[in-house]
Amino acid sequence: MKRYCKLASVCVIFLLAVSLSASADSTDSFSGALTQVSNGTVSGSFTLNSQTGEFSNVSISFASSVLGNGNANPGSVNGYRDASGQWAFLWWGFASNGDFVLYDVSFLANGTFQATGGIGDWHGDHGKFNLSVPEGGAKLTYLMLSALAVFGGILISGKQRRSTRTAQSN
Repeated sequence: MKRYCKLASVCVIFLLAVSLSASADSTDSFSGALTQVSNGTVSGSFTLNSQTGEFSNVSISFASSVLGNGNANPGSVNGYRDASGQWAFLWWGFASNGDFVLYDVSFLANGTFQATGGIGDWHGDHGKFNLSVPEGGAKLTYLMLSALAVFGGILISGKQRRSTRTAQSN
């Protein structure tokens, strides 16, 4: 009996440790069309710490026949509270190929991020993006670990009932 209690307590502590780290940040990425340029694509990612409002691992890359290929990795960006009280950030700078990049992300009330911005070169060519990004959500590994903990609890409770019945029948 003590062995099962120890196993159950270890499982609970492990589940709490995994749950806390999974709920602290949300990593989000997006990709889609870069409009106003032919065959243009844009992709990016960021991680939001909802406690501090810091966006980290911020990156964006793009490819098009007009603007060429480029990427920018601002790293960490301090967020601000927008009019609705949700976290957002606005970053501007230059991509690896010299193009100007404007990158804006806002957290919307419906639980998604909105990534918008534009990319322009010194020739006057420019492209825009406006993409909706689902907020973090449950990662597959988090769901699998939760399921493992639930099934482990069911298994342990079943063994406890069988051992209790066996002890009572003797």
